[in-house]
Amino acid sequence: PTAAWRGSVGGALLAAAAGAGTAAAVRQRSREEASSGAHPARGGRSGSPLGRRALPSEVDWAGSNTGWKDIEKKSFTDVNWLNEHGVLTICALTLFLYQAVRIASHSPPSEPEVWATTAIYLPWMFLCWRDTDQLESHYRVTFYASTGWGFMSLASLISCVYQDKAPDLAFGVLVAGNIVFLASCAYFYVYHWSRMFRHVMQNRFRPLWMPGLFGLMCLHGLTIADFAKRVDDAGWWTIVCTIYPDEWWWVADVRIIELFVTAAALWLIILHIQGVFTGMKNAALVVIGTIFLPVGIMALESTWLRASAWQHYLMVGPKYW
Repeated sequence: PTAAWRGSVGGALLAAAAGAGTAAAVRQRSREEASSGAHPARGGRSGSPLGRRALPSEVDWAGSNTGWKDIEKKSFTDVNWLNEHGVLTICALTLFLYQAVRIASHSPPSEPEVWATTAIYLPWMFLCWRDTDQLESHYRVTFYASTGWGFMSLASLISCVYQDKAPDLAFGVLVAGNIVFLASCAYFYVYHWSRMFRHVMQNRFRPLWMPGLFGLMCLHGLTIADFAKRVDDAGWWTIVCTIYPDEWWWVADVRIIELFVTAAALWLIILHIQGVFTGMKNAALVVIGTIFLPVGIMALESTWLRASAWQHYLMVGPKYW
C-alpha cells in the first residue's frame, strides 16, 4: 500500500474507533450514575454527594472504602478450574513458561509458537468477550477493553512475524488491531479517569491507583505513536528494521508478554471477585506484576538484541529525507 492510502484509510478508521470507544465509555458511566442516583440536579442544586462536595476532606490511601472486607474469603481449591476458562488458563501458563525460557536463552520466536499463541489467545478473547456481561458493570469496562488490547497484541505479533513474507497482509492485520486498540483505549480511559474524578468528589479517592493507570496509559500511548509514524511514512518501519535487524523479534516478544500479562491481570481480578487473594495485595500484584515488571523485562531483552526500545520513535523515514 502507498503512504497516501495508509494515511487516509488508517487515519479515518482510527478516528472512527476513538469516537466509538469514547461514546461507549460515556454511556457506561451514565448508566452507572443513573443506577446509583449520582446525577446532580439541574440548576446547581443536588441532594447527592456530588452536588454537595467540592473537595475531598480525606484521602482513602488504604482502599478502606472499597468494600473488599465484605468479600467472603476462599482458597484456590474452591475455584472451579474444570471449564473452558480453566483449560485455557493452564494452556496459557504452560506456553508462557516455555516462552520465558526461550526469551532468557536469547532465541527468536518461531512460526509454530506464533500459531500456538494464536490457538490459545484467540479463543480466550472470544470467551472473555462472551462472558464479561456476567460481571458487575465496573469490571466489564476493564474486561472488554482488555479483550481489545489482547486482539491488538496478537495482531501485532502476527504482523511483525510475517512482515517480510506478506507485507500487505501484515499491514492490514496491524490496521485492524490498531482500530480495535484505539476504541478499547478510549472506552477504558474515558471511563476510568472520569471515575477517578468522581471518587475525588465523593471522598473515595485512592491515590495508589494513579501510578498504575497513568503508567498503563503511557505504555498504550507508545503503540499509538508507533502506528501513527507508520501511517505517516510508509518507509519508516522498513528503515527501523534495517538499522535494527532484531526489531521484529523484540516486538514479537513484547506482544507475547503483553498477551500473557493482560490475561493474568484479568485472572487476578476474577480471583479477587471470588474471594481468593483479595484486597490491596491483589491490586498491588496487578499493578506491579502486569505493568511495571513486564516493562523491565522488555527493556532488559532489548539490551542483548539489535533492537530499539525507544530510539526509533525519534527516527524519521524517507518521506523526510
